[in-house]
Amino acid sequence: MEQDLSNYKKATTLEEVDNAVRFDIPISADHAFFTDFSKVRGDFEDKLIYRVLNVNSRTFIFNRKANIHNRTLLFLSGMRGSGKTSELAKIANRLNHANGFFCVTCNLDDNNGLDLNDMEYMDILIFQLERLFEELKKHQLKINEGILSSLQKWFNERIKEVDKSIKGEGGFEIGVEAKTPSILSFLGLTTKLKGNLSGSKTNATKIRTVFKTNFTDFARKFNEFIQHVNIALRKNKIALEVLFIVDGLEKVATKDMRRKIVDEESNRIRQIKVHTIFTLPIELMALHQKLQTFSDVIPFPFVKIKRKDGSLIKPAIAKFEEFIYKRIDAKLFDSADTVEKAILHGGGSPRELLRILNYAYLFADEDKGIIDIKALDKGIKKLAAQSAQYLSEEDLEQLKRLKENNEKGMPTPFNQGWQNLLEKLIVLEYNDGTYKRVNPIIEASQLYQQYVG
Repeated sequence: MEQDLSNYKKATTLEEVDNAVRFDIPISADHAFFTDFSKVRGDFEDKLIYRVLNVNSRTFIFNRKANIHNRTLLFLSGMRGSGKTSELAKIANRLNHANGFFCVTCNLDDNNGLDLNDMEYMDILIFQLERLFEELKKHQLKINEGILSSLQKWFNERIKEVDKSIKGEGGFEIGVEAKTPSILSFLGLTTKLKGNLSGSKTNATKIRTVFKTNFTDFARKFNEFIQHVNIALRKNKIALEVLFIVDGLEKVATKDMRRKIVDEESNRIRQIKVHTIFTLPIELMALHQKLQTFSDVIPFPFVKIKRKDGSLIKPAIAKFEEFIYKRIDAKLFDSADTVEKAILHGGGSPRELLRILNYAYLFADEDKGIIDIKALDKGIKKLAAQSAQYLSEEDLEQLKRLKENNEKGMPTPFNQGWQNLLEKLIVLEYNDGTYKRVNPIIEASQLYQQYVG
């Protein structure tokens, strides 16, 4: 289900700012708000992603002949709010063509009927199938009837197993309607399955158990089906192969669930032979070495706007100015200095900057009808107090050590304490993870100033 962006427009009055700075809506690459930060992310270059996908980074053509037996599995790791979703939207837009991929984006979001409080890898796979059938339906692509029939029959048999288990305990059955195999009938089947996964916890557990018990067979059927979809895509000159982009894993409710999906289910992920990009929550970067044994892992950093010596990186600042002025008319600010101060406190995170602008809007004088430096300062103060509220003495000691090391130009060794601070956006990470700094919003808090200075 695609997000409706039709009412997501540039603010020309103060009252429109709140809607223009929303950070919970992914921006597509063709939207007026989209800003390409790829040239100002330090050591990161988007051509790394194209290279892993065996795509020419200038023409965006996939070299299928050289990679007929290869299937890319890529984890793009980055902190929440770093802009991974927008970057992937841009990449999908560039690759979605006859000599590229059939890009199927799967945003893990409760807007798509998913239960983020109770999710496993099996749920994601069924959602991927649903999204694939939605896209195939749009293109009215005809799939080999025998293959479609075989896959649908397999699903029906598994659902009957689930129903038998549920019925034995006096529950409500899912039920299977006898329909001629088609894209439409299978779309209805996967939608019904997904609905039951996000409904009764008992039903969800039984569905997952049946599918996981038969997973090797399921993977074989899945892979066989994808091969035939790829053949149909090439025959109709739509694309060369399917590429899934699974985004939003960080929205899954708990760390344990996210770790289970990526770590404990890694053997099942490996059995699915289709080009796939997963976004990887920052706390799972500790699995880097394990994941690299069967996939590629690329860190996706924040935009570095300030060097260790305190000097500003002008091209990066200019990109963030573009980012702001695409959303908010310049006349709604009292000066360019106010805009730059907001950017500097955003720390190179698009989402953090939008939060700052939202708080500044809340304190803006309605009679003036603009965001001035006074409103921005009040917003920063309020946001800083809230963000630093639960910092422990141990956290503050870590931040003090980081500040001292940065002032000396020394790298800061990793320990588990950093992981917690990175997850909470107390500390921001740049380049390939070699440079860290305290979130400027935290630096602005009274608590930080008293303990660290």
